[in-house]
Amino acid sequence: MGGADLIFIDIEEVGLRLSASWLASARKVKKDLAAATSAKERARIIDENGKLWRDLKADLAAVSHGKCWYCESRDFRSDNAVDHYRPKSSVKGIPAHPGYWWLAFDYENFRFACTFCNSWRKGPDGTAGGKSDYFPILAESERANDPDDILSDEIPLLIDPCCATDVALLWFDETGQVSANPHGVDFDSAADEKVTTSTRYYHLDHVPLVEARRAVYAEILKLCDDADKAQKRWNESRQSSARDRYREAMGDLARSLKRNREYSAVALCAIRSYRATSEAARLAFECLNR
Repeated sequence: MGGADLIFIDIEEVGLRLSASWLASARKVKKDLAAATSAKERARIIDENGKLWRDLKADLAAVSHGKCWYCESRDFRSDNAVDHYRPKSSVKGIPAHPGYWWLAFDYENFRFACTFCNSWRKGPDGTAGGKSDYFPILAESERANDPDDILSDEIPLLIDPCCATDVALLWFDETGQVSANPHGVDFDSAADEKVTTSTRYYHLDHVPLVEARRAVYAEILKLCDDADKAQKRWNESRQSSARDRYREAMGDLARSLKRNREYSAVALCAIRSYRATSEAARLAFECLNR
């Protein structure tokens, strides 16, 4: 899969952090939900036990180094929250759907999300977005309505950071805008629709976010240029200052790709796009992208 992506979140890393007591509490609440005889009773059980998912906020944040799983922002789009990827109590736009209540306490349905990705809001820049309780899928006839339905028959249109083939669909350019990975349709025929839908519902076109990505992209190109120029000077003069600058720039490129850096996926996009032009970008992509 050529192209670029968000960072992949391995949900199993969250599972390894869960205590026996948390798992026992979650199992009990799931049993209570399954035994409930009305939507009202289920809603009460979910509301009364919200502390269970809130207690995992720090664990969810830890696996992404404090970054939102949907947009890689750490602070400026916060307060961060625990999002239910499949909404727990209702699905906006589908009035008859009861919500994916049976997943309300399933940690594999939890996502660490910033406010702008998690909640619908309008920005002063004129953009609007936010996941809220929306959960669009490709074919409404395949939507799961209860625990006996086959969840895997759904094809969600919201990119899931816990799905490796989903995160590979996103591409970022030098303007900071998001688009579909040019190779995405090679492995997902719904790639364009998923990226368009995710951009809207995760508010990925929020101008401050776009500007932050643009700045990272520009910085990566500058580092590549600096490294290339320093290498050229070193080859020509063997000046130690040129060697030191080359090493410094390559070190900065390596750090930009680390999972704990904001917008590391943008840095990877920039390096991938520039490697045909820049020897430093080629080396960073082939040797430093670990």
